[in-house]
Amino acid sequence: MSKRLESYYQPPSPDGDRKGRSEEAYRYIKASLLEGALDPGGKLAVVELSDRLGCSRVPVMEALKRLETEGFVRIVPQVGCSVAVPALAEIRDFFAMFARVESLIAGFAAERRTDADLEEFRRVCDYIDDCASAAGGPHDRDPEYRRLNILFHTQIHMMARSPGTSRIAASLWDRSDFYIKIAFGSLYFSERVRRSHGLIRKAIIRGDVEKARLYVSDQLETVGAYVVRRLERPAPLADDHLRVLLND
Repeated sequence: MSKRLESYYQPPSPDGDRKGRSEEAYRYIKASLLEGALDPGGKLAVVELSDRLGCSRVPVMEALKRLETEGFVRIVPQVGCSVAVPALAEIRDFFAMFARVESLIAGFAAERRTDADLEEFRRVCDYIDDCASAAGGPHDRDPEYRRLNILFHTQIHMMARSPGTSRIAASLWDRSDFYIKIAFGSLYFSERVRRSHGLIRKAIIRGDVEKARLYVSDQLETVGAYVVRRLERPAPLADDHLRVLLND
């Protein structure tokens, strides 16, 4: 089992119920999809997964069916399971929607943040900067960047004080990371991403609602465009891993 995925999976206790085992299988398989070596179209062997997780096939199939409803897995009866291969049009539409939802939340955060929120936001941003500086390079496919990105947006969602809207937006994060992963292998904090995060931070701290919305929307629409462009020319180029997201 990959060390990167160990934190997502704990061996089930002997008296663990099926629901618990299904949840454990779900978390492990999703982590493999978002941070592991699984590629679009790659086969998912139920027997192999159940052996690896130390459980029966039933919770593994339940996990895979759940992932299918979320768009990560394709199940064909009598054929088997595989990693989903999303259409480019689907990816374009997704990022257009994602950008609008997240930009709305960023505007709420800029409008509603308190002094205590800003103090915590600055502390979290400093922590993110420190961790990102110590993380791997663009070719290392370090999952730390994905987790730091989630932390950054989680903090913005907390300041937005819009639980219903935040639930909708947060449910889209894994889909965004999945598309980035299949296009580039992983998320990476390029210079472009760092600059974008910096602009978003300043807009929220200043309480500039329009700029906060604009910067978040621009960031996500740009990422979506790069993902589509990369998938339109899938043949790998020398040092092409996330090149378009480094300084472009």
